[in-house]
Amino acid sequence: MNDKILPFVMPIFRQPGNERSFAGTAFCIDDYLVTAGHVIDTQLVYYVRNGNDFHPLVRNKWIPEVVPSDDRLGYDIAFYPVPGLKSPLSLATDDAEPNAHLDVLCWQYKPSGLQQVATQGLVIKDPDLAGHVRFATVDHITHGCSGCPIFDSDGRVYGMITMGRADVDTKNLAPLPRQMEQNTCWAFKTSYIKRFMP
Repeated sequence: MNDKILPFVMPIFRQPGNERSFAGTAFCIDDYLVTAGHVIDTQLVYYVRNGNDFHPLVRNKWIPEVVPSDDRLGYDIAFYPVPGLKSPLSLATDDAEPNAHLDVLCWQYKPSGLQQVATQGLVIKDPDLAGHVRFATVDHITHGCSGCPIFDSDGRVYGMITMGRADVDTKNLAPLPRQMEQNTCWAFKTSYIKRFMP
């Protein structure tokens, strides 16, 4: 994974300096901080950590102003303007094809504390779900991965993880496919990120 991407995928908190208030992941693209709408849905101010610094994210600057929006429209996404980011991440031109191998970078709260987690994954052919694709990861990622990007080795973003999936039957699968199938989640498609991007 390109190390230049690491600083541009950041954790979001409900309280500055308090790792236990970790809410989810955000990433930088163009002049915006992007995350899943449900990550920032309960209070007026959240904080993003860049290195050791906590920066407030105030409610009236989020786009849309009311988040999360109606999930029936496939709109669990929010943007926060931060001019001049110069992120190495960019939106892919097209949506990911089934069987595409992509990277994931997110933050997770583990017993040892908050840490950035990198893993690989695979786009699974599945019926469209309001702008989402099903995505399976090699390593298990859980609470906190919402809002993180899935991207290729050139930093092109093909989606944003928004929710997990628990109802899988893996008894007849080989070990690695079984492991990946157990680690499935839904990712918001690039075309839908573009659709709602300011």
